[in-house]
Amino acid sequence: MALVVVIERSAQAAQPGVRSVRLQGRLDNESADQLDQQLLSLWQESFELLVFNLAELVYISSMGLRSLFMAQKAMKERQGRALFVDARPAVQKVFDIVRAVDVGSVFASAAELDTYLDSMQRKLTDPDQS
Repeated sequence: MALVVVIERSAQAAQPGVRSVRLQGRLDNESADQLDQQLLSLWQESFELLVFNLAELVYISSMGLRSLFMAQKAMKERQGRALFVDARPAVQKVFDIVRAVDVGSVFASAAELDTYLDSMQRKLTDPDQS
């Protein structure tokens, strides 16, 4: 099964600084370079949050993890964040074992991510809230 990468730019006015990357298939030694190449176009854009949706990712290898780690590192360098949502149990287990990405960047579902983003937005607009 090949890797399909779908990059979405948020059209919502409330989230102009968000880019989403949906991964389908296998992120392995043969497809990691494909992801790296497709992400190159994003680094020319201005945004603060890169969300990887892993719901349809069926397998990830060490090279695949390296690609995600490098994306996370690139986002940190530009004072942004890379977050990972909806990983299947097998993919989540690899994240847990390797700990290549910050555990605080991995969310169980899109709803959990939305709750987190909502609380962060409230903190930015009302710093007195905790």
